[in-house]
Amino acid sequence: MEKLEVVKSNVVPWLMPNVDTDIITPMKRILKNYDRIQDFAFEPYRFVDGDGDKGELNPDFPLNKPEYANAKIMITGENFGSGSSRETAPEAIAKLGIRCLIGTSFGGIFFKNCFQQGILPIVFSAEDVNALAALEPSEEVVVDLLNQSVTFSGKTLPFNVEPIRRESLLAGLDDVGMTLTKENEIADFEAKDRKARPWIYNFH
Repeated sequence: MEKLEVVKSNVVPWLMPNVDTDIITPMKRILKNYDRIQDFAFEPYRFVDGDGDKGELNPDFPLNKPEYANAKIMITGENFGSGSSRETAPEAIAKLGIRCLIGTSFGGIFFKNCFQQGILPIVFSAEDVNALAALEPSEEVVVDLLNQSVTFSGKTLPFNVEPIRRESLLAGLDDVGMTLTKENEIADFEAKDRKARPWIYNFH
């Protein structure tokens, strides 16, 4: 995945509460269209009559508006990403070009899965989220993971990210990639452990 250090973009606001993972990536689309799940992301709201097969975009849905076509930051409603554990949800969002989600609360598993797809989720107060959502499409917001801050309209808001999650985004690595950076240490441990507990490695 692509490294994330600083994201500069306008924001696309969608403050719908309780958007669950089945809205973000409907199960029927995952099963039939996994290679292009982003094309059906947010299907119930993104397409007229909620039908992605017809392909008629709902002009009122924020992600469909021309002024937000290149937005990399999405402002979300409370409890965004709730529901079942579905890593396809942040995966589809990432494939739409979104690198940062800012909201008052997120589904717990969804929040963790975001980091695996190179997305930075940030929790702010309702006041700050509403202020960001009210920005004009022409206004730029700077999300700085290096300094853990969000700057807009002359205002800077700090945020905190778990160190290992911050490191993974800065390096552009998921959990597997982060583990592989310790490959030498793992090999050294295994070599010592084979001598100390050889019976563990007797699989025959």
